[in-house]
Amino acid sequence: MAQGAVQTNVWQTADGDFITPANYTLFCNSNEPILAGAPRGIVLEFPGLGGGSCLGGRMDMGAYTNSWSGFPEATAKAGLVHLYMMPGPWSWMNPGAVRLCDLLVDAVRKKFGLDASTPLVACGGSMGGLGALVYAATSRHRVTACAAACPCYDVPALYGCKASFPRTFLSAVAACDMPLEKGLEAISPAHLVGRMPDVPYLVVCDGADEIFPEKGMDAYVARLRAAGRKVEYVKLPGLAHGKFTPEARERFHAFVTSSVSRYESERNPSCVPANAEKGKR
Repeated sequence: MAQGAVQTNVWQTADGDFITPANYTLFCNSNEPILAGAPRGIVLEFPGLGGGSCLGGRMDMGAYTNSWSGFPEATAKAGLVHLYMMPGPWSWMNPGAVRLCDLLVDAVRKKFGLDASTPLVACGGSMGGLGALVYAATSRHRVTACAAACPCYDVPALYGCKASFPRTFLSAVAACDMPLEKGLEAISPAHLVGRMPDVPYLVVCDGADEIFPEKGMDAYVARLRAAGRKVEYVKLPGLAHGKFTPEARERFHAFVTSSVSRYESERNPSCVPANAEKGKR
């Protein structure tokens, strides 16, 4: 299948009866209440292990409208519907999580009249950073940009680096009809490099990350670049896992919003909306 082609399956139409435009907020927290008008694209923010996010979201917070990070407010200002996803606090973006997220994108696009060519940005931190990368590689929708902060970059290599990882990794893949080793590789960004779409990437690395070491992140980014992917790599010296400087957080937000403008201008240079921000090339 050609890169970026939309995949379908025989259950897709029937599955849409469960996640609909009317009930989509049962499956995510949305910034819809603070959108000024019809959105021009979608931002998916995936949770970290346990349901929280270093980007600002929490699975139990309700509408995503008053975040300490200012992230959903920034995306609303740019005309983007921002969804804090709920694929499961231990999901590690397994095939079931991808399936649920795909259905949610279907429902939100239908609700707001967005066609399949409109921007779709995946982002997250830690497990959510892995989620953004794996979703970009395996979704039946075409992700148009991906931003990952301190992501788990290699599941087999990092299997035992934290006490909670072995049980949560195996919980994520135990139902997959394959050996556990192959299941872990299926949710591992380092094992999906060849499937990553040719879109802009931002990877943020905490220089003193005690869980996902900088050296391994360097190697992962190098592999992405060697595969021809465009990667903006931001390193934050001395910071522990999940930490940001104010400047890095602003840069993360700007990447997400400006990637939408770049995508729109490349598709149709004469039709960039008035609320679009100019992205740096």
